[in-house]
Amino acid sequence: MSTETASSASTGNHTEWMAKKIHSFVGVVPLGVYVTLHLSRNVATLLGADEFDKAVANTWSHPINYVWVVLLVYLPLVFHSLYGIMLMAKSEKTNVFKHFNLENVRYFFQRLSGLGVLGFLAAHIFLTRVHVSMGWLKGAAPAASESGQVTYGYFATHMTDFSKPTLIVYALGVLGTVYHLANGLSTFCISWGITTGKNAIRRAEIAALVFGILLLALGYATIAGFFMHDFTEFVTPSGPMAPDGFLGKLMH
Repeated sequence: MSTETASSASTGNHTEWMAKKIHSFVGVVPLGVYVTLHLSRNVATLLGADEFDKAVANTWSHPINYVWVVLLVYLPLVFHSLYGIMLMAKSEKTNVFKHFNLENVRYFFQRLSGLGVLGFLAAHIFLTRVHVSMGWLKGAAPAASESGQVTYGYFATHMTDFSKPTLIVYALGVLGTVYHLANGLSTFCISWGITTGKNAIRRAEIAALVFGILLLALGYATIAGFFMHDFTEFVTPSGPMAPDGFLGKLMH
């Protein structure tokens, strides 16, 4: 191998090494931080419609917030997603049947959850941000507030309507997001040299597991909040509590 070829290969390896570092970093900071803050805000559903709508309004109360979201969420998300797909296509670890061990199973679900979360986020962003930005929700009570922001009523109406897949999609989306973040957090610590040695790695994995459970609790508490304060769909003639509904049939 010539000196020029070796130098080119070295440069390529360094570029790939840096790209993996950045990919890991943006998955935790800022995307992981944003997800944590987002779920922490959404748990306001437990306090009712007014508190949730107030929390959403406060989030978007200043125009600069939109700029920060684009710079610190959307752009990192695009890079993290595209590079993650490339890594998945190149890695043999996704073939868990060929290389069946715990590390590869975790890697497989990390990539699988990434694809699922990408689809979930695309739908979520479209329905909550694109609709708002285009002004499609204005005046469509209870879908939007006076400022055009998505309201508690919008989510509750869809979440408690069992003729739509909203509840299942949201529950799986939250689960996939939490797994991707928590598992990614433990690998981030390894990638950045924060944890070295088996004991340190094990402690980081336990901490990531606890963090994931707490985050999942926040996400599912948000879903529970919609049901705690909106039982409209349960008591309608076509609702699940009606005599012909699936819960009504079980009760009778």
